[in-house]
Amino acid sequence: MCIRDSVDGAKKEEKIEIKLKEVTEIWDSLDMEIKEYKPACGYHKLATTEDINTYLEDHMVTISAMKASRFKYAFESELNRWELALTVVTDVIELILQVQRNWMYLENIFVGQEDIQRQLPQESAMFHRVNNMWKEVMMQLIASKNVVKCAHIDGLKSSLEDMDETLEKIQKSLDEYLEMKRQAFPRFYFLSNDELLEILGQARDPKAVQPFMRKCFEGINKMRLLAPGEEARRTYEADAMYDPGGEEVEFSDTVVITGMVETWLNAVEAMMIKTVHDQLKATKENKKIHLAWIKAYPGQLLITAGQMDWTAQVSKQLQLAKSGKRGAMKRLKKDFGKNLAKLILLVQSPQLKKIDRKKLIALITIEVHSREVIEKLVKLNIDDPSAWNWVCQLRFRGFTPDEDDCIVEQTITKFVYGYEYLGNCGRLVITPLTDRCYMTLTTALHLRKGGNPLGPAGTGKTETVKDLAKSLSMMCIVVNCSDGMDYKSLGRMFSGLAQCGAWSCFDEFNRIEVEVLSVVAQQMLCIFDAVRMNLTSFLFCLLYTSPSPRDS
Repeated sequence: MCIRDSVDGAKKEEKIEIKLKEVTEIWDSLDMEIKEYKPACGYHKLATTEDINTYLEDHMVTISAMKASRFKYAFESELNRWELALTVVTDVIELILQVQRNWMYLENIFVGQEDIQRQLPQESAMFHRVNNMWKEVMMQLIASKNVVKCAHIDGLKSSLEDMDETLEKIQKSLDEYLEMKRQAFPRFYFLSNDELLEILGQARDPKAVQPFMRKCFEGINKMRLLAPGEEARRTYEADAMYDPGGEEVEFSDTVVITGMVETWLNAVEAMMIKTVHDQLKATKENKKIHLAWIKAYPGQLLITAGQMDWTAQVSKQLQLAKSGKRGAMKRLKKDFGKNLAKLILLVQSPQLKKIDRKKLIALITIEVHSREVIEKLVKLNIDDPSAWNWVCQLRFRGFTPDEDDCIVEQTITKFVYGYEYLGNCGRLVITPLTDRCYMTLTTALHLRKGGNPLGPAGTGKTETVKDLAKSLSMMCIVVNCSDGMDYKSLGRMFSGLAQCGAWSCFDEFNRIEVEVLSVVAQQMLCIFDAVRMNLTSFLFCLLYTSPSPRDS
């Protein structure tokens, strides 16, 4: 038995020795795979660690198993040495990859973008120090080659830890800088960090900012820029905006594009609101069912001006009917039918441009609903301006000697028109169900609450909310929720919505993780409470946020 035990023990020790020899041979021949990255700048990076990670996992398990054997004693020091060596390799590889990932992201920001460097001088200096250290580390790895030797270079681990800590500080300062920019122009909340950094990095060139206009303004695809040097201009100026379909709307005044990008974008937003206000007033005053009127004004405002005229005529005829004048509403029905017939003749014209045809189709869609409302009032013999069948409709009034705004009313609710340029876009056919949805949503807004349309997929819940936003001239952002969303990304979206007064549809809201939803519920409650109490600012996600006047 003793001889057999000795033989078995020798065989087990031999197996351990063979395994250790395999481990040693593999790690003696395994090199770091370093490749060039941006050769013009002299950068290198670790290409792949797939083989290294595979061997690390296998050999750590193998060594642990050998250390658990009762035949380990002859090789204990060697096993301990390899366990420690592979632990160091694991830590160093993880550090290299983490530093490399952060360095590559920040390198695109701080190298070559002078505007960012100028606005973040301290962080820029810190990054350049890390940049030089990274080059030195890569040179050391190229010189040593072997993975184990590289991991045990004197001071390498501490240098990588120092670089990682510095890069985290830079990233934190960068996030604070981006948050400051978003606070200055809240529509930046709807852009990703990379998109915002691209804008800030090219802030001096308005042409480079043009591709991002659609992300900030729902209806503005680009602006007409007047180059400096012409007509004694010192800087770029913008004098018109275009929607994605090519509809052109001239600004009431030119916008001087100078200074920080958030400053002149705020000026563009203010000019957009002023322009829509002025154009709506002119559209209403010059209303006439004629092709010249259709061509002269934006499609969005043709519809609104038509609705204002329709509201005024119906209210007037209902008042006449209430005072005893018979047939007032029937005459209006006849006149309205004639106007609708004119619009239909205009849209059939073969010489009509695509943009103008699109305007007419949207206008006719809404005017048909207006005619149906008049027909219903006539059918039910409604003769009172305060009758439910009339006040339950979206009604538009304004631009009188006493009122220089467009006011939208429905039931007991009242809203100021948003004056957001939404472009020459189509409109939904309004059904009785659409009317009921509108009433529910406007009442929710009146009570400072949100709305939650329910129904099967594809029945038009989101489109109905978007169409109501078009009626009130409000920006409406559709967010497709997923289980990958966290409370930080949603909080950032909520902050932007609250500060610029936009609407949002959160589709598939139930896909968000329950743990995240509990935080999101508190975030929404915080905003609703602030709006309900008419606060000028409130604490949200550890930052003071100012609600837009549109929220009230």
